[in-house]
Amino acid sequence: MGQERTEDLKMKSHPEQIGLAMDKKQSESPQQNPLPDFEEIYQSHGQQILNLIFRMTGNEEVARDLTQDVFLKVYENLSSFRQESQIFTWIYRIATNITLNYLKRSRKNYWVSLLDTPLKDLLRGETTLPHPERESLSSFPESQMEKKEWEKIIWKLIQELPPKYRIPYVLHRYEGFSYKEIAEITSSSLSAVEARIHRAQKKLVEKLRPWVEEK
Repeated sequence: MGQERTEDLKMKSHPEQIGLAMDKKQSESPQQNPLPDFEEIYQSHGQQILNLIFRMTGNEEVARDLTQDVFLKVYENLSSFRQESQIFTWIYRIATNITLNYLKRSRKNYWVSLLDTPLKDLLRGETTLPHPERESLSSFPESQMEKKEWEKIIWKLIQELPPKYRIPYVLHRYEGFSYKEIAEITSSSLSAVEARIHRAQKKLVEKLRPWVEEK
């Protein structure tokens, strides 16, 4: 496994496997151009998908491998896309399903980063957390502990979030999707999405509170 990191990842060029798949399909159908927009799709959404998966798994190597799987599936199924939803919603659904399947297969629990979320905002128990730029840890009474130490604590605690809570929380908190969009991406009801995001936050607050009360 690759080393866990906290910062966003940078996209590389087309993964080798995708390139081979494209060459194979084009050689099988030399008179056709079955996927004229794949390059644009990859360039437009590749970075977001990579970082989404990284936040859900916490592992760079896994994130890059699963991103490759996502775009292979996009390439192979693009011709059957019915345009009943927006293309990015369709891609995010594929990414979410592939990542969830990976997490279900794996016996290990991976976590997402809450590095920029002020701890005092988590402890308020608000339904929707404020954006980090609006608040600073410096005003929190317990902020004598270095921010990096808090980050490690949060990373450790977030491991225990089940994927069904983690995924919608990441989609909403870090990717900026609305509850309605997340419901479409995850094939869930709107009420289920709302409940899972709220539950994810509640679990985080419950797990963080003892750390704060000790200080």
